Amino acid sequence: MKRILIFTVALSLMLGLHAQAPTETDTTQSQPLLKVDLGLEVGVSLLSHKATPYASTRCFSLRIPLMAHLPLSPHWQLNAGLRYDFEWAPLRYNVELAADGSLAFLSTPTTSRQHAVMHNSYVGIPIQMVWYPWGDNQRLLGVGLDIYAAYAVSSYINIDYRTVTTDANITYVSESGSVIDAYDPVVQPWKLEVGLTLSTDVIGLLHGVRFFTNLLPTYKDPTTGKKIYTTGITFFL
Repeated sequence: MKRILIFTVALSLMLGLHAQAPTETDTTQSQPLLKVDLGLEVGVSLLSHKATPYASTRCFSLRIPLMAHLPLSPHWQLNAGLRYDFEWAPLRYNVELAADGSLAFLSTPTTSRQHAVMHNSYVGIPIQMVWYPWGDNQRLLGVGLDIYAAYAVSSYINIDYRTVTTDANITYVSESGSVIDAYDPVVQPWKLEVGLTLSTDVIGLLHGVRFFTNLLPTYKDPTTGKKIYTTGITFFL
């Protein structure tokens, strides 16, 4: 986690980086042929879920894209580059570590309150084609179709729980936490997402909405071999 935070801070300090290729000038205006920038994106995703110990209904993400933007016309632009994603997804159900190293539903009653979170860090290549209905003012609306191929360079699950017991009318509260490595056959490290994004710079706090699905399974049930896929919608701030 410390390396991830250091990496994030270092890249955030570089947000002012902006490179631009030489321009061509005609009789009306000067338009850049290629633009490269380093950005920072924060998003909240609502996820579809199945009856699996790894199910999440929401995910918080931090993205650092290093992107090249190639205008093809006033209405079309091609974007491609390299992106680092950090995802923080609370698990929906109370879970425990199974004998095979994967997660399982709690099978016995408990008085503890549990909070389990899946952490994933991805490095991948995004490619996006964007259409601007109003080419003279691209800030109004952009419609983008993208594909994102990535690999999880870090993946783990953190479980915190609080147990309350009562003895002779005295309540004892104990807190503990454990880290479970998720490099097991259940968690699939590769991701191949396709998405449709609506973006704008005129609303204010909300800058875009992306509908996406992972074409590769996010998890694989170790008992049945059933593949579990992830689909959702992300709101970018």
